Amino acid sequence: MAKQNQGYRQDLNLDETTIDTQALNNLAGAGIAADIRIIQNNLRNISNLAYSSNSNGFFTFSDSVESIFTNDDVVSVGTTVSIGSTTLEPSINYYICNSNGETQFKISTTSSDSAVGVSTISISGIPSPTSFDIIRKNPVEKENLVNFIVPERQDDAEFSWDTNINGTMDSTSVNIDSAKYFIDKKYRNLNDTTTDREIKYEGSVTSADPANLNQNTTGLADPKSPGVFIGDTRAFSSNDQPWTETGSSLQTSSSEVSVGDLTFLGDIKIEGINPVDFDSPVDVADSTNGWTHKMPVTIDGVTYYILLTQ
Repeated sequence: MAKQNQGYRQDLNLDETTIDTQALNNLAGAGIAADIRIIQNNLRNISNLAYSSNSNGFFTFSDSVESIFTNDDVVSVGTTVSIGSTTLEPSINYYICNSNGETQFKISTTSSDSAVGVSTISISGIPSPTSFDIIRKNPVEKENLVNFIVPERQDDAEFSWDTNINGTMDSTSVNIDSAKYFIDKKYRNLNDTTTDREIKYEGSVTSADPANLNQNTTGLADPKSPGVFIGDTRAFSSNDQPWTETGSSLQTSSSEVSVGDLTFLGDIKIEGINPVDFDSPVDVADSTNGWTHKMPVTIDGVTYYILLTQ
């Protein structure tokens, strides 16, 4: 048997023992095998995150899943996965990008510090298979250990170092939960906000329709169609009035229009009707001609009536 720190003897053809642990202890001292095992396992640490869903190119997870996969984390998949036109292979390393640190992230073929920058992978649709793991590599390296070394104090008055790591983690978690709660109570222009609280404001309120959902009646059924509601009744659809100026004409495509006092400067042309003249008075209650309403129109100080059918 080789002596401690002596190594194998050449005259014995290096054949002292077949037990790796004993051989390492003989070469470098008792306990070295256990130390190497810890280092080896730390380099193999991984975290498994089960696939949940995807949306707009993001892998998405519920609030109850603490994914905490952050930008430039190295990940792989547990098996070959096809998502739309994209195939992810378990033998390839991918990099997390566009992560919010909690519930969603995208993946890239390159890291953010590479020469080409982030190359985001497009994912959409139902994956095949639908059940797989996203595996994050968590090696413990020298830089990670250095972060736990108490630094030298340069200024006792201004410099401090928190030695209670667990307490700091707990307080950070509490702060994150509090921030998430209060953010949900704020009005944001990137998320829908529903509240039963009384709202007071000064000045004007603008309703825009960038997706043109209010251009026809079909879009009004979309829950994202902008509008101002009084109770369950849509009072206004957008910031656009139903009348548009086309050349010298004023036109509307609305099926129902309510007008108070409307003044026209110039000629009036109403398309789609055949004008018929009748002497006054005209009884709209007489259903012979089918008229049910008449709309008064004042032209040059003289009141005329347009006969209408509801």
